[in-house]
Amino acid sequence: MATDSQTTEAAITGCHHVAICAHDIDEARRFYGEVIGLVELERPPEIADRFRSAWFQLGPSELHVVENGDFEAMNSPLGPHLAVVTSDFEAVTNGIKDRGGQFVFGPGAGPDGTILAVIKDPTGNTLEITTAAQRS
Repeated sequence: MATDSQTTEAAITGCHHVAICAHDIDEARRFYGEVIGLVELERPPEIADRFRSAWFQLGPSELHVVENGDFEAMNSPLGPHLAVVTSDFEAVTNGIKDRGGQFVFGPGAGPDGTILAVIKDPTGNTLEITTAAQRS
């Protein structure tokens, strides 16, 4: 546990972005942009010219999806995953279903009673959508 002097001198204040790998950036762009409904961000030219990726707005943070054809996602029901929170769960999950998304769990209550839905992207990365309260 951090002491008061540690938190005032060198505090981490948030998450700027999370980066994941995808086999095919065009498939990932369709999934995260069209099916999930995230807004794609413009990448700086010095990054865009170096490797294939797509960046998306994720609340106050960003999701960076980087193309890597050799990447193997872990085959696990909910192992490593990205969890996103929404204030309108029904609208978000219905929108995903309407745009062709297929959940591997839910929408419904998880083992702890939290409302959630789980979907996998075309590479096999797991995305959880939840109403769980965020800690401040």
